[in-house]
Amino acid sequence: MKQLMHNKKYKIWISLLSVVLLALGVMIPTSRSEALTPRVILSEYEVKASDASGNIYPGDPFSVTFKLKNTSKNKVMNLLCTVSSENGEFIPDGIGSTYINEIPGENETEITVNLSSISKLSEKSYKLNIKTEYEDWNGKYEAKEIIYIPIKLKTEVVISDTYIAEEEIRLGDNIEVVSTFNNVGGAEVYKVYAKTAGDNIAEADCFVGNVASGKKANIDIITKATNISTTSTYDNRVIITYEDSDGNQYSEEVFLGTGNGHIDVLDQDYSDIITIKEDTSRHMTNNDKLIIVIVAVIVILIFFAVKRYLKRRRLERNFE
Repeated sequence: MKQLMHNKKYKIWISLLSVVLLALGVMIPTSRSEALTPRVILSEYEVKASDASGNIYPGDPFSVTFKLKNTSKNKVMNLLCTVSSENGEFIPDGIGSTYINEIPGENETEITVNLSSISKLSEKSYKLNIKTEYEDWNGKYEAKEIIYIPIKLKTEVVISDTYIAEEEIRLGDNIEVVSTFNNVGGAEVYKVYAKTAGDNIAEADCFVGNVASGKKANIDIITKATNISTTSTYDNRVIITYEDSDGNQYSEEVFLGTGNGHIDVLDQDYSDIITIKEDTSRHMTNNDKLIIVIVAVIVILIFFAVKRYLKRRRLERNFE
């Protein structure tokens, strides 16, 4: 009887142990499978522009170098990395896909993709999608990343029609300097400012303001001639400054006058004033005095003749 009960308890314990082991057997593979699921991520990237300024302009080629990291301890295989833009803003150099045989566990690989931006882009940042398809011994996977490519518009201006309005300039004269600021770039320019500088003219300035793409603005400065020209080496010019949307400042200079900024400034001409003074201060001659006497006699004779005539008329009216 004791032996039978002992065998029965033994069977119960065996049954319980089997249930526990079965439960553990179900749980352990699932947990291990989840822990070993591979994960490939974009660890870092760098965008390189072809322009020396470091900016990417519409129509410019550029490259993107990025690293894919396998965060799992197991290797991943047959990776296919595809780079694409949402609306075709960037055209890849080739098919836009890169194949990688494998990435060992907890390792990374570097990929460089060459692209070109289309010519009709606005100034803003555009999305670039990076999709990576890969697999391990247990299945296939997919990862998607997004990076942003900033597009700038070129700042380009032309200064034209710069001249001095006056034909003859004398020391101390006001001088009107006229010029035209042409924004021929794709971006609006800001805080356009112009000033004169040089050896023959005084410093003067004018504020123009902002100039939109494809537009022009007039520059009109009133300055003064300060030095007489004695040589041909004088340097006179207009200096124009402006800024782009990032606050970067640019400067353009245009020479005034002839050659490298020569303005022919003459001394003041006082000959007319001297002549007038001489005319008003000269003495009367004898002929002048004789003419004055004759005119005076004639005036007196006319006066008495008129007086006599009026008196006779009055007497005739009284007699009637």
